[in-house]
Amino acid sequence: MQPFADIRLDTDLTIVGSGHFFRVGEAQFGVRGLIAIESVGPYVPVQHLGPMLMIHDGFFQPGFGIGHHPHRTNERLFYILEGQVEHDDALNHIRGTMEEGDLGRLTEGVRGMFHQEWNGAEQVTRAFILVYHPDTDPPIPVAEFGLLKADDRVPVPEGSGVETLELVGPSSSFHVNHSGLRRYLDSAMTDGSSIDLTLEPNRGLLLYPTDGRVRVQRDGEDLVLDAEESVHPEGPGNLAVAWSDHAERRLRLEAVGGPARILRIEFDRGPNDLILGDPYLS
Repeated sequence: MQPFADIRLDTDLTIVGSGHFFRVGEAQFGVRGLIAIESVGPYVPVQHLGPMLMIHDGFFQPGFGIGHHPHRTNERLFYILEGQVEHDDALNHIRGTMEEGDLGRLTEGVRGMFHQEWNGAEQVTRAFILVYHPDTDPPIPVAEFGLLKADDRVPVPEGSGVETLELVGPSSSFHVNHSGLRRYLDSAMTDGSSIDLTLEPNRGLLLYPTDGRVRVQRDGEDLVLDAEESVHPEGPGNLAVAWSDHAERRLRLEAVGGPARILRIEFDRGPNDLILGDPYLS
């Protein structure tokens, strides 16, 4: 694990390399066939990012997953990048299937859930997973399962060579139980295409590359986010978080060296924008 000093804590941009990610596997999950690259959570230095308590880039081998186990009070978003995940909450008798391009919402509720997540496909499944605590008042009493189907993602025009789909945001009908999670976008970019972004005041923006390389340009400085070159066999080489304070922040994203794909999650700033701590390593 690289020292915290490697994480650039600029006023408007934070870059986290894969040396600060942790490969959660059999020793932690207690099962074979499931790997998660943790970039936010208890096993890594970045232990809180905006409202997000944990971010996992999960890889399920065919026929594998994690068996029934309890959770309560939090909410999880499963975005299926490839493959399929079967959800079974035995406590609340809720079952569902999340297929490629679907976004599943697993709300644990005060009562909690006793769930398993399983790869029901004949290929490796990749699921991008966010965990946060709902800010609803009163708290949600019982577990829920919501699903945004791939065909219901809303296209957002962002220029030539760019295909952006909105999962969460003003154009989407999909609801998440946190008012600070403003937008969730998935952008596929052809080589050389670009996206001009305006980050509203008092917002944060997670940039997570899943394929290819994306140059981030801001205030005359460039950096490249790389979905390859990770220190782990899975997951990206790095990610970035852009910040705005009381003024707008403008950014440009450009695919370099070939096509690229990047996930973008915009959230409200708060007292716990970025918490660094000593990772728990078993």
